[in-house]
Amino acid sequence: MAPVNNGVYAIAKPDEQLLTLQAAKEFVVVLPPTGEPGEQEWEVAGCDNGNVVIRNLRHGAYVGLDGPPEVNQQVRGTDEAFEWALYQAAEPFSFHVVLPGGPVDGQELALDLSVLDIFPQRTALRPLEVQDQRQAWLFQFHE
Repeated sequence: MAPVNNGVYAIAKPDEQLLTLQAAKEFVVVLPPTGEPGEQEWEVAGCDNGNVVIRNLRHGAYVGLDGPPEVNQQVRGTDEAFEWALYQAAEPFSFHVVLPGGPVDGQELALDLSVLDIFPQRTALRPLEVQDQRQAWLFQFHE
């Protein structure tokens, strides 16, 4: 069973930077609230194995990868459902969004902010640091 209920969420970093998909196959970025319906709303659905898929309401694309996973790979919208594991973080309703299936090049990888200094801030796979609350995402349920 997934650690969150199936439903629609805003997925945020602490400073109201929201996970955003501005076009179906674009990079997944973080931005302040845009006011564009659905591009910052995510349908989270649990899989039988305990993982989740995260699908953008506006574009119907999933948070996923283009190619095999590696450190610093940028995350983008994909047509194919892509599974993520949610690891509970220190704060309530906050989770590390982790690539399931074990280490890649000896490291577990998590959805985090890209190290690229560009606007809007992109997301990328980064080495998981479970003690770093800044790497966690807050899942805010939408009624």
